[in-house]
Amino acid sequence: MNVPRLGQKRLVIVGATGMVGGYALRYMLDHPAVGHVTSVGRTPLGISHPKLLEVLHRDFADCSALAEALSDQHAALFCWAPTPGRCRTQSFAR
Repeated sequence: MNVPRLGQKRLVIVGATGMVGGYALRYMLDHPAVGHVTSVGRTPLGISHPKLLEVLHRDFADCSALAEALSDQHAALFCWAPTPGRCRTQSFAR
């Protein structure tokens, strides 16, 4: 795993398999000010990168298992949301 250099940021992203999250993840991995990215998601990303640590987590009703992965981060980006076309209720599709 890549060790961040002095001044580089440690970031966490939730929801990097979606359209917005995927774009944000690629931006983070390419940006020289970012030294380490932890991705938390339900499904594998299917990519490998020296800056990336991928954490698979299925039960977002209980995030206690994520305490270590979420600690010591400079910032977090949450892009986790239901896909409107996959929602069973009308409330998300408005």
